[in-house]
Amino acid sequence: MSNWKTYKLSDFVEINPRVSLKQGNEYSFVEMKDLDATFKYVAPSAKKELKGGAKFENGDTLFARITPCLENGKICQVKELENNVGFGSTEFLIFRGKENISDTDFVYYLMRSDYVRNNAIQMMSGTSGRQRVEKSALEELEIQVPDLITQKEIAQILSSLDDKIELLKQMNQTLEDIAQAIFKEWFVDFNFPGFDGELVEGLPKGWRMGKFEELTDIKTGKGLKRSEFKIDGKYPVVGANGELGKTDDYLLEDKFLITGRVGTLGAVDISYGKKWYSDNVLIMKPYSYFYYAYFILRMIDMNSLNRGSTQPLITQTDLKNYLSLIPDEGTLNLFEDVISHLFEKVFRNKEQIQTLTQTRDTLLPKLMSGNLEIN
Repeated sequence: MSNWKTYKLSDFVEINPRVSLKQGNEYSFVEMKDLDATFKYVAPSAKKELKGGAKFENGDTLFARITPCLENGKICQVKELENNVGFGSTEFLIFRGKENISDTDFVYYLMRSDYVRNNAIQMMSGTSGRQRVEKSALEELEIQVPDLITQKEIAQILSSLDDKIELLKQMNQTLEDIAQAIFKEWFVDFNFPGFDGELVEGLPKGWRMGKFEELTDIKTGKGLKRSEFKIDGKYPVVGANGELGKTDDYLLEDKFLITGRVGTLGAVDISYGKKWYSDNVLIMKPYSYFYYAYFILRMIDMNSLNRGSTQPLITQTDLKNYLSLIPDEGTLNLFEDVISHLFEKVFRNKEQIQTLTQTRDTLLPKLMSGNLEIN
C-alpha cells in the first residue's frame, strides 16, 4: 500500500456533481426500486417530467442514503440514460470520479465497500424509520486509496466479473421474452400446436374459464421484526420490492411465484431456495402447471384488484377469484415441457450469477483494502 494516499471523500470524488436539466422537460428517470444490490448497473425504468430530484449522467454511482435501502446495498452505476442525462429519487447521493484523481468505475466499487457503507450507516440521522445520511457527513470521511493507475486495474478486475453478470442477466431476459412470446402465441392468439380453428363460445374446444385458485395455492408471507434482520445473515428477506435484507432463518425452501400484496403491486417473480418472505408478499405454489400459472399471473392487472385507501393492497381472496383461462391438459403439458427447457437455462444462468457475485464480493474488500496483490 506504499502508493496509497489518504483523502477526504469530497477531495477524491465529486459528490452530487452539477448536471444541467431544464424544469418541465422529460428525462430518463430511475426509481429507488430499480436498484438491485446484486447488480452493478441500473437502467432507467421510465421517462418523467423534471420537477425535482437527484440529477446524474451515465457512469455516475447512485447511492441510496435512506434506511433500509442503504443497509440493503442499493448502490448502482447508472447506464442507458437518453442523451446521457437523467434524474431520480431525492434519496440518492451521486458520486463521480474527479479528473486525474479518481477513476469513475473505481469510485463505484469504493462506494460499495464495507468501509464506506458501514460509516455511512453510522452517520445516519433523523426519526426512526426515516433515517438518512447527509452529504455533509460523508464529505469529511477519510479514505485510503491507490494511485489512478492502480484504481483502474482494480476496477477492471471487478468490472470483468460484473460484465459477465450483466451478460447472463441479459441472456435471461431474452429467454423470458421468448417464453412470453410463446405464451401469447398459444393462449392469447390461439395459435398452438394441433389447433383446428374450431371455437366453442370463443374458446378452443375443451378450454374454459375458471378461478385462478384452480391453478395454484396462495399464501401470505410472515412479518419479520427489524431486530431480526442481520447484515451478515444467511438467508434473503424478500419483500414486494425485492430483497429487503438478510436474516439467520428461512421461512420456505422451494420454487414459488411471488407478487406484492401491500405497498407495491404488479411485480411478479419466480423465487427459489431458502428465503424468508415478508408479509407484504403473496406466495404461490402452482399445483401442476408452474409456468402457465406464472404467465397468467403476469397478465393480471394487479392495480385493478387494489382495495387499499392509504396504500395499495390486494387480498388473497380477490386473487383466488380472478377469472383465468384454463386450457385442456394436453396443451398445458406440452407448454410446460417447452417452457421448462427455457427456464432450465435461466436457472443455470442464475446459479452462475450467484457464483460470480460471491467471487466479486470476496475480492472487493481485499482489493479495496490493498490486501490482495495485483499482478
